[in-house]
Amino acid sequence: MFKRISTVMAAFCLIAVACGGPSVSVNYDYDTEYDFSNLKSYAYLPIKSIGTVSELKIRRFVDAINNHLQAQGYTLTTDNPDFLVALHSSTKEKTNIMDWGYGYGGWYGGYRDIDVSQYTEGTVFVDIVDPESRNLVWRGTATAEVDDSASPDKQSERFAELAARIFANFPPKKC
Repeated sequence: MFKRISTVMAAFCLIAVACGGPSVSVNYDYDTEYDFSNLKSYAYLPIKSIGTVSELKIRRFVDAINNHLQAQGYTLTTDNPDFLVALHSSTKEKTNIMDWGYGYGGWYGGYRDIDVSQYTEGTVFVDIVDPESRNLVWRGTATAEVDDSASPDKQSERFAELAARIFANFPPKKC
């Protein structure tokens, strides 16, 4: 269990660093019966920092979420919030195989050019939970290649981009 939580938190922190490029996949889902129109305040469910994850990265992502939600008119509170925010993540080791086909090798004949690379793919889950029923009512996810090499300023910038992309469909628009 400890290893799983550690891996989950590592992905949570690291995926946002990778969100600067076009390779981030963002999705959302929600309870179509839930009334999102009365939501004005929020709080966080506890976030556990375990393992090699920097608490600074967690704070940067939470700050980005707060800035985005507050810009949308929501208020962070500890007193009877209208919704709760829960953060989770997961990672998966992936292999990328690129077959460039056949080339020409002069008098040696043809050759085949294949590139193989390993990388870690991470997914961040941002859940909106009803505080009374504790039911999940909205979920935003972002999936990208994990990259932990950015500076703190670049991380903050990318976390802000990630929060904006995840929350682009919150609250959901009724058709």
